[in-house]
Amino acid sequence: MDIKIETLRTKWKELKSSSRFHNAVVFLVFVAVSALFWLILALNDSAQENFNVKVQIMNVPDTVTFISDNIPEKIHVNVRDKGTNLWRSGLLRQPAMQVDFREYAAQGVLRFSKEDIMAAMKATFGATAQISSISLDSMHLDYTTNKGKRVPVVVNAKIFPSSGSILEGNIVSVPTSVYVYGDKSITTDIHSVTTDLVEMRDISETTSVDVSIEKINNVRIIPSTVKVTIPIEPLVRKQSMVTITPVNVPQGESLLLFPSKVPVEYYVAMSRLSDDDDASIEIHANYQDINKSTNDRLRVNVVSYPERFCNLSLKSDSVEYTIVKE
Repeated sequence: MDIKIETLRTKWKELKSSSRFHNAVVFLVFVAVSALFWLILALNDSAQENFNVKVQIMNVPDTVTFISDNIPEKIHVNVRDKGTNLWRSGLLRQPAMQVDFREYAAQGVLRFSKEDIMAAMKATFGATAQISSISLDSMHLDYTTNKGKRVPVVVNAKIFPSSGSILEGNIVSVPTSVYVYGDKSITTDIHSVTTDLVEMRDISETTSVDVSIEKINNVRIIPSTVKVTIPIEPLVRKQSMVTITPVNVPQGESLLLFPSKVPVEYYVAMSRLSDDDDASIEIHANYQDINKSTNDRLRVNVVSYPERFCNLSLKSDSVEYTIVKE
């Protein structure tokens, strides 16, 4: 290893002492000097460049909330000037247009005219700069010093789960409430806000999406978007033994049913499989249906059950009966 390093050092010394190496170094120095002179001459020529100018609103009190949602973050400006000036004022730093709130805001409106923008651009790029075009004509921003009113979020949704799935539970938003800012004559009548429509089809698992709040004229909503969660679960089959309730039995008689319970089959969300659902299903045997019966069996009917049950069916739609006189 030491022999290889010593060999490399010897070759490097031989190369440095050669006339070819000296000529190459001199050539590179002349190229670098020429490039530097060319750059200086080029930068002294007039040039035109596009800039993204950052908009900064300064000295805004903590009590102020802008209602306008069109506050620009940047504006596009086309500038003509000497290359050295453009390099110094725009390319070496991020150009910014500063708007002093205290100077341009009054009675709920911040006004920054076209003349104000041009003056700000001259201050940013220098007096010799020629502003060819600006993407912003003027600024007219409404604001309020009123406190925000907290209101709940109502989720507007149309959800169609895929086959074998069910919407289990409520569709919720995070946060569940937002703040509305504006004139009290407007915010007093606002008691809730609504999201844009969330429409989903054939979804088979719990899904979360970011949704915007519907805009209200002359009102600022913070935050303007919420995360909406749609709880979807797979369906599982379940069976229960439900007691039959006799109805419309005349006074002085009793209706005995055999069996007194019937098996019911239905589908529920997986998380509900262990729930005791027997009491939530109501099945009747109507005494008045005896006259309609052609045999010794009485028809039974499902009267009510929770909406979260799917495809509920009876294993047997009739039972034997006996009338007992009291």
